Amino acid sequence: MRRAPWPLSWPGRLALLLAAVTALRVWFAVSVDLCPDEAYYWTWSLVPDWGYYDHGPVVAWLMWLGTALLGTGELGVRLGALVASLITAVFVYRLAAATSGRQSTAFWTVVLLETSPLFATGAVIHTPDAALAAAWSAAAWYGLSALERRSIWPWLGMGLAVGVAIMAKATGFLFLVGLGVFLVACPAGRRRLFTPGPVSAVLVALLVAAPHIVWNARTSGGSFSFQLQHLAGGWRFRPRGLLELLGGQAGVLGPLTFLGLVVFAVVGAGRRVRRSKSDVFLLWCLAVPLLVLCLLLSLLSKVEANWPAVAYLTLLPGAAWSWRGGHFYPRRGKIWLALAVALALATTIVAHLQALHPFLPLEQRHDPTRRLRGWAELARTAERQADAQRARLAAEGYGPVSELRFYTGREVAYQPSRTRRSQYDLWPAGQTSGHDILFLQPRGSQEVPRLCKSHDDRWLIEGLEKSSAGRREGDFNWWVCKKTRNR
Repeated sequence: MRRAPWPLSWPGRLALLLAAVTALRVWFAVSVDLCPDEAYYWTWSLVPDWGYYDHGPVVAWLMWLGTALLGTGELGVRLGALVASLITAVFVYRLAAATSGRQSTAFWTVVLLETSPLFATGAVIHTPDAALAAAWSAAAWYGLSALERRSIWPWLGMGLAVGVAIMAKATGFLFLVGLGVFLVACPAGRRRLFTPGPVSAVLVALLVAAPHIVWNARTSGGSFSFQLQHLAGGWRFRPRGLLELLGGQAGVLGPLTFLGLVVFAVVGAGRRVRRSKSDVFLLWCLAVPLLVLCLLLSLLSKVEANWPAVAYLTLLPGAAWSWRGGHFYPRRGKIWLALAVALALATTIVAHLQALHPFLPLEQRHDPTRRLRGWAELARTAERQADAQRARLAAEGYGPVSELRFYTGREVAYQPSRTRRSQYDLWPAGQTSGHDILFLQPRGSQEVPRLCKSHDDRWLIEGLEKSSAGRREGDFNWWVCKKTRNR
C-alpha cells in the first residue's frame, strides 16, 4: 500500500517549521539575560546615528524599533534578530530550491540551517550579524534572479540588499568581492561584466551605504578603522590556529554539515560547475572571499566563531545541490541527512539548556553561555548597594556599564577599559565630580579606579565575593568612593 501524501506542501511545511522554531526562540529570548554586547548595542539605540565605533547602525535601528514596539525588555531588544532569522530562512529556501530544482531539498537545507548551533543562537542573540545574514541571503537571491532574467531590476535589488549588508557590518563589502570573482571567472559572468546590471548594483549599494561611509570618514575611520585594527591586532604566526578554526566551525555548524560544506567548497570551483551551472558557481564565489580571509587570519590571530557565518548562507544551498545529485549520489542519503540534523540539533539543545540551567561541569571562563546569566541579579545588587550608600553607579568597560544601564534604568558612569576602546570613549563621560559613587571594577585589579582618585574616602565592600554559574557579584571589586563634605 502506498502512504498517503502529507497534506501540507513544502512551503507549508516550511511555514510550520519556522512558526514552531520562532515560538521556542521567543521563549528562550525572554528566559535569559542580555549578553554584554547586546546591552552595548542597546545603548547605541538610545543615540541614533549613521554609525558607531564598532559596527554599522542597523543593529541599533532594529533595537530602537523593537523596544518601541515591545518595550525595553529582552524581547524588545531581540525582536530584530528573530525577524531577521525568518527572512534569512526564507531566502535560503529560495536559493536551495532554485539551484536544486527541488522544494524538498530546499526544506531540508533550511532544517540544517535552523538546527545548527551557530544560526540557532544568532537568531536570538541580537548582534549585527542578524541583519547582515538577512541582507546577504537576499542579495544572493537577487543575484540568481539576475542570471535568469534580462532585466535591470534584480541587479537593483541586489544593490539595495548589499547596501543594507554594509550598513549592518563591514563584512558586507566582501559580497561585492565575491560578485567580482564571479564576473571574471565564469563565462556567464563575463557576458554580463560590461552590461549596466553589475555597475548598477555596485552604485546602488554604495549609494545606500553612503551615509555610513561618510560618517566613517568624519570620525577618522570609525567602525571601518576599528574592524581593521581588530583584524590586524596582535598578529603572530600560529599554525594551530587553522585547526582551531576548522574544529570550532565543525562544532558550531554540526560535524556532518560542516563536512558537506567543505567538500562543496572544494568541488564548487570545478570547470563543469563554472560552465554549466553558473547559479551554483555564483553561490560558491559569494562565499569564498570571506572563507579564505578567515582561513588566512586564523594563522595570525584568533578568528571568532561568527565571522565566517554569512558565507555558509550561500555555501549551504550549493552543497545541497552537490549532494543531491549535482556531484554525488550518496547511498542511504536520508540516513546521512537525519544524522547530520541530529548531531547539530543535539549540540544546539545542550547549549540552550546550559544557558538556562547550567549542568555541564565547565569552568566559568570556558562556558560561553555564562554571558547570558547573572546580569539582572548583579544590577539589583548594585542598586541596593548604591541606594544604601546614596551613591551613583560607575563601572569599567563597555560590558558592565551597558548591563547596569539596561537592568537598572540609571545612568552609569564609564571608565575606559585598559584592553579595548568602545563607543563610550566617543561619547561625553558621565558626571561623577562632586558625587559619591559605587564603582564595579573587574576582579583582578587592586588599584584604585581612576574615577575614584578624586574622592577623599575609598574602600572595598566586603562580603560580595559570591560568584557561580548564575551569579556575578564575585566577578567585580566593589568600591565605595565618597567625597568629604563640610557640614
